[in-house]
Amino acid sequence: MARRGGKIVKRTLLAFALAAGVVWSADWLVLRLRIARDANAFGSVEVRRRYAVHLKGKRIEQDLAKPEIDECVHSLFPHYDDSPCWYLERHKDQFQDVDSSPWHFWAQ
Repeated sequence: MARRGGKIVKRTLLAFALAAGVVWSADWLVLRLRIARDANAFGSVEVRRRYAVHLKGKRIEQDLAKPEIDECVHSLFPHYDDSPCWYLERHKDQFQDVDSSPWHFWAQ
């Protein structure tokens, strides 16, 4: 009985992995067709970046950068090092932690 359950789990995981690969490949193919036809394949979104700089004494300084225009792709998944436009539209405010202390590989 235990072998049968393990076989079902393996087949289910394989089916999910195969389905994810098919969906990603179809998304990439549709994007390639849009690029080939000069259709609406790429877009742009204004993004506001905010930096949290960690200082001595456990203080944090926040720096606000000028808004930037980021290029995005009209697809479900990221392609060509660009985020999907639907994701950037929902995440216009981006935060990044900056550690100002010297790097020590043993400290982490």
